[in-house]
Amino acid sequence: MIEKRRTRDGEVRYEVRLRGTDGKERSRIFRTKKEAERYERTQQTAIEQGLWVDPRAGKVTLEAWSKEWQRTVVHLRATTQRIYGANLRNHIVPELGQFELGKLTPSMLRAWLSGLTTKVGRHGKPLAPGSVAQAYRTLNRVLAAAVDDELLGRNPLRGVNPPRPQSQDMRFLTQHEVATLAAKVDARYRALVLVAAYTGLRAGELIGLRRKHVDLLRRTITVVEQVQYIGGEHQVLTPKTAAGRRSVAVPATVAVALEEHLKTYAEAGPEGLVFPAPTGGYLRLENFRKRVWQPAVRAAGVGPLRVHDYADLRVMPTERDAA
Repeated sequence: MIEKRRTRDGEVRYEVRLRGTDGKERSRIFRTKKEAERYERTQQTAIEQGLWVDPRAGKVTLEAWSKEWQRTVVHLRATTQRIYGANLRNHIVPELGQFELGKLTPSMLRAWLSGLTTKVGRHGKPLAPGSVAQAYRTLNRVLAAAVDDELLGRNPLRGVNPPRPQSQDMRFLTQHEVATLAAKVDARYRALVLVAAYTGLRAGELIGLRRKHVDLLRRTITVVEQVQYIGGEHQVLTPKTAAGRRSVAVPATVAVALEEHLKTYAEAGPEGLVFPAPTGGYLRLENFRKRVWQPAVRAAGVGPLRVHDYADLRVMPTERDAA
């Protein structure tokens, strides 16, 4: 209910008294009756819909809550945690961190999102749509967790439409282009190019591939792990989904090149890496991209071609080796 009151100075105030779902009565004072009525109406609606939380719970700031949230999401992959942390640090906390959770509104978050679309990144260019969408997903997850922990009754980002990242067309190479690229690349990596092109293995899967997972007799490669460079060191990860753990057929011509590669460049023993760095151990993808991949792509005239996304490096289906 709403009660009209006067302060010591004689000014009129309106006190809203209501009982939450926990059985405790709470009150809040407003300057105008209209504000009091609006507050009472939203609180009663939240109670009826089962969305009510103690208004005092939302007083924790977004920055404080995001730190607590990061501390508890230990089940996420290290790469995912790193991405979330970077988005919070670079795009979310500087703009919104000082606000209490309960004071975040859809209009405020729409303005934040609009600002990201024109924000200049490290290279002097506006953030890519994919980066903006990634920041949106991070904030959405943080706020959804606040709802789960009953710090918020509703996610204020729920009514804010996420940006649509620009999709990139799938890149297909012809059989001739693959052969040209393999001929131009350093001989040490010729089999890597062919395996990537004809099997669809991604960079991390190729870097982590071991001898014991290559069966030349049956011409198959078994994918059970991938390697990523995180925080200055290589980390071995299992595929995210069951579909990622798979057996891939190797065409006869690729198997021949792979067999020669195993004799010449691969590490010894069942645990030996198939595509090690020249000095041994895991291949550094960034070094490979600059020193080997880009020069070979330019020499073969098949650019632009991204080394970090081997899903793009595929032979046209009609020209696959049928063997």
